[in-house]
Amino acid sequence: MEILIIAILLSVVTIYGAITMKRFYFLLGYFLFSLLAITSLIPSYKDDKYLALTSLALFLVLAIISFPARKNIVDYNINAETIPLVKSFVLRTLLALSAINVVAIFLVKFDPNMPEGISESMRIIPMIMHGVLGALPLYVMFRLFRSPKLN
Repeated sequence: MEILIIAILLSVVTIYGAITMKRFYFLLGYFLFSLLAITSLIPSYKDDKYLALTSLALFLVLAIISFPARKNIVDYNINAETIPLVKSFVLRTLLALSAINVVAIFLVKFDPNMPEGISESMRIIPMIMHGVLGALPLYVMFRLFRSPKLN
């Protein structure tokens, strides 16, 4: 149960970053969430090696992609030549964050080795959290691409 409370708090950090468009908090929430997932998956390695390795790889990629950066993209002076490059990079990063969390919904649903304290009926909570974390990058993408600095 403690792991769910921590995961919810980390999701709130990500939601705060998305609503306020503060990149640091947005990415920090994803990064810490992925570290939490990695540490909670390690004990299940002996039970199902393939599922554990798949999950570990997925959340390791999430940690790498979401390593937080201090400055927001719109804080930089972006010239007309770099706008397509920045848009492409941001689009790929946000879609990757979204895709990883959509896949994680199914990992939670079908994982026979949930962390200790998470009962079968409680699986819906992490599934909802991954759903929210899968939708937030799409929200940020919508807001960011409406920014006059990237158009």
